[in-house]
Amino acid sequence: MITDSEALYQWKLRAAAQPQGRTVLDLEADSLHRHREKLCLIQYADAEGVVIIDPLAIEDMKLFTLWLQETDVWMHGADYDMSLLQNAYGVLPHMILDTQIAARLLGFQQFGLAALVEHYYGVVLSKKNQRANWGIRPMPDDMKEYAQGDVKYMLEMADKLVAELKQAGRYDWFLESCAHNLEHGRERHAATGQDPWRIKGSGKLNRRGLAALRALWLWRDNEAASVDRPAFMICGNNDLLRWSNALQEFRPAFPHNSMHHHRAARFRKAVERFHLMDEEDYPELLKRTHHETDALFDERVDRWAARRNAIAEELALDPSLIATRSQIESIATNEDKGLAALMNWQRNLLIRE
Repeated sequence: MITDSEALYQWKLRAAAQPQGRTVLDLEADSLHRHREKLCLIQYADAEGVVIIDPLAIEDMKLFTLWLQETDVWMHGADYDMSLLQNAYGVLPHMILDTQIAARLLGFQQFGLAALVEHYYGVVLSKKNQRANWGIRPMPDDMKEYAQGDVKYMLEMADKLVAELKQAGRYDWFLESCAHNLEHGRERHAATGQDPWRIKGSGKLNRRGLAALRALWLWRDNEAASVDRPAFMICGNNDLLRWSNALQEFRPAFPHNSMHHHRAARFRKAVERFHLMDEEDYPELLKRTHHETDALFDERVDRWAARRNAIAEELALDPSLIATRSQIESIATNEDKGLAALMNWQRNLLIRE
């Protein structure tokens, strides 16, 4: 376990000597245990074996971030890990080759890492430390063992997946999908911090409901910060939406009966502050993309969806990999523009004769 700058330098020499695309990364955070999550562990693997890097013990991680930006690495289901890297260091790898994307393009129905390891090796990975607090130090041996398990099979498994992708003629699909996912991760990060209270489901609220949601989200965030716990431990997003809907409709919103009386009192204060707001200070509604429809729109959607579904069945793929419902509607609205927005392999499948 690397815990100092000298050991990190020696690791950097080893990592830099590896061929492109022959290294693996996984990350662990304390998101289930802290109000503001932090990157707590970096698991690295190459042909020589597994290394665990402790970013909490090393003050300057520049050697790691410089290597990262020049490197093609294998990861599994990298979306969350991308956000961790960007929040911690503001960088991403040169390319992320994602074994989850590979498995989905091969038609795997179960494409989690544990399912793939069991499929290829017959090994059942332990789930004991799946929800562990990765910020604790010293780290118990069983947590170190669990962390190694997440990467030690990955490189050999990646070779198996690549061989199958090439045999199926889908390797180019994979590379394009990985590049697309990496760019989407950058775009998603650039959009973070803009009204974080606009949670999933908030698009159905009017301006009054949004004002209530913002007030209650800020109440929850302050409560979570005061005890250094994740926000979901205070209350769930469904609670926020339910209360906001009630206030939007001029109905009362009541704290949970199980809520501590001090917290409940602060909840009522937040509701009171919302009631004192001027309507001109309510948040604006976000402009939503509406597909222009005509009398034949639904017919075109059904036709394109049927084509997509037939192709997906032929290739044993999840239809949404070829085109999502939203993408199908975009194509039905403006065929040229909608098709142009797809990845090359998706578009080629849809327009083939």
